[in-house]
Amino acid sequence: MEVKKHRRLTRKERVQIETFLNEKKSRTCIAKTLKRARSTSTREVNK
Repeated sequence: MEVKKHRRLTRKERVQIETFLNEKKSRTCIAKTLKRARSTSTREVNK
């Protein structure tokens, strides 16, 4: 059985990203908190 390496952001994670941005947290800090790649959170912010 193959294990998926990639999974989509959940609604909860998107809300957390928005909250962290409002708190002026860095994108690196957000990624570490969510245990995601920095590029993933950055891509979401750019949307």
